[in-house]
Amino acid sequence: MGWSRLQGDDWYDIVIFRYLLSVKNWMQRPELHKYKFQTIVNRAMLAAVYNEKAKQSRRIQVFSLEENIPGNDDITYMDIVTEDNLDYINYGEYDAAVFQKKSRKTKQEDVFAVEAFLKDGGRKDLRLTYSTREEAIQRSKALYAYRRFHGLREKIRISREDKIIYVVKIEGGKN
Repeated sequence: MGWSRLQGDDWYDIVIFRYLLSVKNWMQRPELHKYKFQTIVNRAMLAAVYNEKAKQSRRIQVFSLEENIPGNDDITYMDIVTEDNLDYINYGEYDAAVFQKKSRKTKQEDVFAVEAFLKDGGRKDLRLTYSTREEAIQRSKALYAYRRFHGLREKIRISREDKIIYVVKIEGGKN
């Protein structure tokens, strides 16, 4: 962890389980004994860190339009919204805690976000940004299925543009 300059509290759980798995493998698989134990452990823990960082990079990024753009002291994201994108501005606050849910056995983070969005009467739209276009395509299909399964066709409109999915409440939609 010191080698990768990682904070102990944040990464300990991720690294320790891979370490313990390496010990187990070392004991059960004699063919690994031709390598140093330290080599096996280091590679396994580095792989765990790499996999976790890759997983974090794929998570949906939530930010406020009122935040300053990094590297620009006085410019906010709201300052650069164009006329074409005014339909997608969130005029209410969004509870980002929806992404912190621990039990995601059947639901993805974006489904939790849509459910929270539907409960929030002040919000008109939701923007979900993904790390790749392919991931956005895959998740838009899942959200279309979610909308159809829950009878939300008259309540929300879902559209995708490159790596972004927009969910917009339909005016006069049945509640």
